[in-house]
Amino acid sequence: TVEFENVNYSKIYIQFTDWPRICPDIIQRSQWEGRTPVAVDYAIVPVNYVVVHHTVTPECNSKSSCSEIMRSIQNFHMDNLEFHDIGYNFIVGGDGNVYEGAGWHKVGAHTRGYNSRSLGLAFIGNFSDKLPNPKQLKAAEDFLQCAVELGELDRSYKLFGARQVSATLSPGTKLYNTIQNWSHFSRSP
Repeated sequence: TVEFENVNYSKIYIQFTDWPRICPDIIQRSQWEGRTPVAVDYAIVPVNYVVVHHTVTPECNSKSSCSEIMRSIQNFHMDNLEFHDIGYNFIVGGDGNVYEGAGWHKVGAHTRGYNSRSLGLAFIGNFSDKLPNPKQLKAAEDFLQCAVELGELDRSYKLFGARQVSATLSPGTKLYNTIQNWSHFSRSP
């Protein structure tokens, strides 16, 4: 279903009512008050890889606090790192929602050498010494299945932690140990 609002059509809102049941709530950029990207590069879908990160920021447990962190991450990526947009495609909040970053079909700026052929999925928080909460983990796993069902991710995609392909400690030791038990985890990219 497509709904148009505003007589001058300055804003168009699209409501998808036929999403797969497995899809968690995805908070759109406009809902967390994200900035407009400077430029957008499009990816060829389905992509074959998922690279998991953590944001090394405070955690959040509400749409309001997660949205504030999302804006902070985007500002840092765009203003300090001079990215065209927030680097991750999607980010999982402690409230159990998934936040749209660069989004579907877009090339992120999360992992050099993999940006155009992967989905960058980050968890809000620092997961070196603790795990994300159960809502965060469930939302991420459901989101990945949702992405497969939507045709955004190849059915035989490979998932790995950012530390496997970049000089980083991301996604944190505890989270990295957990994702090694997920069905699409791959020891080698």
